[in-house]
Parts: sequence; structure tokens; C-alpha cells
Amino acid sequence: MIIVLQGSAGSVHSRTHRICDILIIEHFETVVNAMQMTFCAILRVYAFDARPCCTAVKAAPPEGAVPMLSQPDFVLQVADAYEHLHDLVYLRTHPLTEVLTPSPSEPLKKQARRIHQILLDLISELDPGQQARAFSVEWRRHRLMQLRYVDSSSAQAVADQLSVSLRHYYRLQEAAIADVAGILWHRYVVRPVEVAGEHPQETGEEDRLALFRSEATRMAQADRYAHLREVAEGVVTVLKNVLLRHNLDVRLELSEGLPAVSVGRSLLRQALLATLGYLIERARDATLRVSAETQEAMVLLIVAVEPPAAVRGTSGEEVTQHLSTVAEFALLSGAQISPIRVEGRVAGFALRFPPVERTVLVVDDNEDMLQLFTRYLTPHNYQVLIASKAQDAIEKAAQFQPSVITLDLMMPQQDGWDLLQVLLNRPDTRQIPIMVCSVLQQRELALSMGAAAFLEKPITEGVLLTALKALGTP
Repeated sequence: MIIVLQGSAGSVHSRTHRICDILIIEHFETVVNAMQMTFCAILRVYAFDARPCCTAVKAAPPEGAVPMLSQPDFVLQVADAYEHLHDLVYLRTHPLTEVLTPSPSEPLKKQARRIHQILLDLISELDPGQQARAFSVEWRRHRLMQLRYVDSSSAQAVADQLSVSLRHYYRLQEAAIADVAGILWHRYVVRPVEVAGEHPQETGEEDRLALFRSEATRMAQADRYAHLREVAEGVVTVLKNVLLRHNLDVRLELSEGLPAVSVGRSLLRQALLATLGYLIERARDATLRVSAETQEAMVLLIVAVEPPAAVRGTSGEEVTQHLSTVAEFALLSGAQISPIRVEGRVAGFALRFPPVERTVLVVDDNEDMLQLFTRYLTPHNYQVLIASKAQDAIEKAAQFQPSVITLDLMMPQQDGWDLLQVLLNRPDTRQIPIMVCSVLQQRELALSMGAAAFLEKPITEGVLLTALKALGTP
């Protein structure tokens, strides 16, 4: 089949026309690849044409402002930068350097690395976290950007991972790039212009919250769960001297049996410091009681002053101002927060956290073993998924992203060795720890082939729970 690309006499089309006048293609896959190459060529020419424009207006805006360009142009430039994310030589002269790294004195090599890191960090910011529903819009957007641009998977491979057609993948990709470009546009084009002189006083609080969210998001990505008792004890140790100066005692009523909460340790620590700090500033000669219980599928944490009369009264404006920060932490933690008011004063806080949904996928063709592991794990707040066939295990691992997979080696049709390699080589399952459980004494072989742990059957409840804890499940 012969495809002829024709266009007007404009600079973009005419130059692109010279690049690929006639493409001789025999298979559909080659058509798709050729279209991608053509699109990239158009972006390169387009970006080249846009560069003089950006340079020409660079000195016009107030000091600190960035060159003005249209948002559609900017979206094209962002798309092109992502297509060359790992080509640092290409990024050295990319038009986005005028916007994202507006420092002419900075070496081109350093500018390229800066753009590279900015684009990578933005993909991390799109991560909706563990609470996001699989295959939701937010989940797909982040997954697409991660697979395509961080892992460098092909368009077809990403489409397969997302369970969509190639045509639908390109629509999702276009929407994802537009969303990312919108964030960058507001962060590096709109906001710098405002700060440069248009609305200098209106952006202070917005900038503070944006910086706050950025820092908190990075903390949230570092870890995904925390134990209330462990974090609370650490916070009390930090506040020991302040508590002594204010003649305050702390009573922790946190049992070791509490489930872990689906909040990063750093974020939980900051949330506790914020709530306790608010109460410490306003209380004297009292006790701070920190207690928790499981209530309506949530973990309820109470931080309160006893007696409530020991808290001095505060204005509504002061309470609102301080709670705005605490509320930000709660929102970013996926938590709910409400003040405890007694006689018109805030005497404490109630925080509700989602418990960790610890999921174990048990893969075994023995029905008795599936029931045994379910009986072992369910009382310890584990959600247990079962699979007796290899294909079912692959599908459930990809869909539910369990914390751990336990895998039997002796299975019909496709044995555990094959399944182990399949799971470890798939981009959407290779990060899941796999614990091989078998009567075969093949510990060294299993570990050398990529298993995270090996348990020899028969397995007791205590041994299984200890092994899961060693793998990092809360």
C-alpha cells in the first residue's frame, strides 16, 4: 500500500513533505509506526519554527516572567519532550528550555537534565495512590504515562496492559498529555507572569498551598502505610521538652492489634505533629489523650485534651487558619478530620484513616490449601484472593495488584516455575513479591529465579505471618 502525504505550502507541511513524501508500507503495524514517525517529525519542525518566536519575546515581559506562547503550541512541545524523554542530547536544544529552565547562563547539559527530571516528577505526581480504583480515569492516566515514557513500552504494549484498542490508547495518550501540559502551563507560564506583576498579592496563599501539596505528595510516594502506635510514640518523644514546659502529660491508648492505616508514615507523623502542636499551644496543666479504634471500616484516631477546660478559647479565624494546614494533611492522606468542640472551644481532633487493604493472592491447585491459607490470613485483616489456574492468577495479579503472591510449584497445565517467570516479566506484575510455597525442597533454585521468599510445606499460621511481615506487608 502507498500513502502519499500532501499539504499546503506552509513551512511545517512543506518541510515535513520533504522528509517523507511517499511511504511504502506493507503491514498495518508499519503504518502505525510510520504515522508516529511523521507526527514526531511534525513536532520537531513545529518546535523549530516556534523557537525564534520564543526567543524574540524573551526580553519583553517583566523580569522573572517566561516567554509568552499559545497553549496549543505548548501542548505540542510537551508531547515532543516526552517522546524524547530519555534523549538528553535532544532535550538540550528543546523549546521547553525557554519555559522550564529560563536561565541562559546554565549549561545546556544541565538544562536537559532539569527538563528530564521535571517531566519524570510530574508523572509521579499523577499517581492517584492505593485508594484509586483500578482502571479509573486517574489510574489509567498515570499507568499510561508510566508505561509509555518511564518504562519506554511500545504503544501496543501499553494498550495491551490497559486492555484497550490501539485507537483508544492514542485517545487516552492525547488526553493524558493535555492534562500534564495543563499542569506545566499553569505552573511555569501562567503563575510566573502573575508573580511578575499582574496579581502579586493574590498568589501568596496559592503558592504556599501548591508548595505544601508538592512536598506532601513526595512524602506520600515514599511509603504507603503506617502503624499508629509506632508513629505516635515517635512524635511524643520529639515533643517531650515542649510537653514538660507546658506541664502536659500524654496518655497513649493504642493497642498493638490495630490495623495499619493506608497513610504514609511521614504524612501521618506530620498530621500528628500538627494536631498535637495546636493543642499544646493552647493547653496547660492537662493530659493529652491519644486513642484509636476500628469503626465502620475506618480507623478512628482521637487526639483530645482532658479536661477540656484546660484549653484556652480561640477566635474562629485563628481556628480556621490553623485547621487549613491540618485539613490539607488529612486530604492528602485520604483521611477525614473534624474538630472536637466543647463549650465553643476546640479541645481535640477526630481523624479517620482508611485501613490498609492487605491483599494476598494464593495460587494453588489444591482446594484444601486455598481454604487453609484463607483461614490463616482473614483474622489478621488480610484480603485473600485465590486462583487455582495459571491464567486466572495472571489476570487477578494484574487487576488487583496484591501485596504478595503465594505460589505453589506443582500445578497442572502450566506449572509454578513457568508462572513465576511470567509474573516476573510482565510490567504490571513484576513488582509484586512472590513467595513460593511447595513440598519440593527447591529453596535456592526458587530464590535464584526471582522468588522473594520460599516456604516449605506444610506451613503453619505463624510461619506464614512471619514470612509476610518480612516481605514488608504491614
